[in-house]
Amino acid sequence: MVVLSWLFVLMLVCFAVAPSLIAPRNPVALDILHRLQPPSFAHLFGTDEGGRDVFSRVVYGTRYSLGISAAIVLSAAVFGVVYGALSGVGPRWLDEILMRIVDIFFGFPALVLALAVAAALGRGLTSVAVALSLIWWPGIARLVRGEVQRIRERPHVEAARAIGVSPTLLIWRHILPFVMQEVNVRVTTDIGYALVAVTALSFLGLGAQSPTPEWGLLIRDSQDYFGSAWWYLVFPGVMIMATTAACSIIGDSLASHRESGVAP
Repeated sequence: MVVLSWLFVLMLVCFAVAPSLIAPRNPVALDILHRLQPPSFAHLFGTDEGGRDVFSRVVYGTRYSLGISAAIVLSAAVFGVVYGALSGVGPRWLDEILMRIVDIFFGFPALVLALAVAAALGRGLTSVAVALSLIWWPGIARLVRGEVQRIRERPHVEAARAIGVSPTLLIWRHILPFVMQEVNVRVTTDIGYALVAVTALSFLGLGAQSPTPEWGLLIRDSQDYFGSAWWYLVFPGVMIMATTAACSIIGDSLASHRESGVAP
């Protein structure tokens, strides 16, 4: 399952990097004469209400759905690592202030906060990315802060501090490399969850706008045709489910390797 998951993710990367080499048709070009055609050799995933090739739209949609999800998690990870490290090694008063700010974010339901921010910024994938990044970093910051506080008591850190290593170098060379193992697991798993959140906001009308071939928007547009064109809903849904499962499996694999002390 781990190997299959890596192969699936590699396929998605190819979809995102070079969709024009894989998708057989223009994802936004209308072809009304062939609207709502079932899967066939000409259209592997069938066509939508505008005659557009669903397979091509799914392939091109990888760049939007998965690309935005990865950007959200990575940006949140960068900020969360810096924030959590400062909280973990700083004086107690700084730790209290920084963690109370994190608690404020946790005090709001995550999806409700994301909906409010996205609605305030206006519809579009940029608004979705900003909204989800705002709700994603606190969890990573709290994780990093806990790991930093645990690792800074280890003998090698105490020895480095005793010989006069600067605080910056102490964090960079003696603490963060151990923290990043945990962060890598969290990031890998969270990309799948971020994908679900991105597609959910697009489904609710706050994300991508038609005719953008984004997976959540494809599911939203397919609602009225599920009874007569099942493929229109099923294939984008399967891609979301498979991508989330692959990220979760890979994250679990990294976690098991980390716990056993074996390099993945």
